[in-house]
Amino acid sequence: MTTPSQPARPASAGEGVVVGLIGAAVVALFYLGIDLAKGQPMMTPSILGEVFMFRRPEAVTTTADTSAVLLYTVAHLLVFIAFGSILAWLTRRAELSSVARYAILPMVLLFEFAFLGVLLIASETTRGFFPLWSILIANLLAAVAMLAFLWRNHPRIRRAMGRAPLGAPDFANE
Repeated sequence: MTTPSQPARPASAGEGVVVGLIGAAVVALFYLGIDLAKGQPMMTPSILGEVFMFRRPEAVTTTADTSAVLLYTVAHLLVFIAFGSILAWLTRRAELSSVARYAILPMVLLFEFAFLGVLLIASETTRGFFPLWSILIANLLAAVAMLAFLWRNHPRIRRAMGRAPLGAPDFANE
């Protein structure tokens, strides 16, 4: 039996991992599609791996570097798992707190634009290879997929959103 101050289910680290893997897969598949359309499979993780993992300011853009692809893929997964874990934790808190529900929006916006900022300061190669529209669309699709998973798995949030507006005090839980 749960009380109003407890989530319906205990927090699960596994849920955060799943959420992160969903987001990572959406972004990876989006860019794989772009790379395949250009006839350069795996070029996106190769360039990002060269710039971020090998610290090469001017990445090779003609052939994919397998080691750069592998290293970047690991980093990509870890970053998304970390973000997914934070988002899953925040979602659990949001079952009980309208302030936590409100915090999800800035968190998603941070996610949407953080990678753009990193790319802009990273290298001339990344600025030219990744147009703004592709970053925004890939991250938006990932955010929608992650939030849809959490929305489906947390029915208490749906009920809570009808009870109290975002950011309003939760007097029922005091």
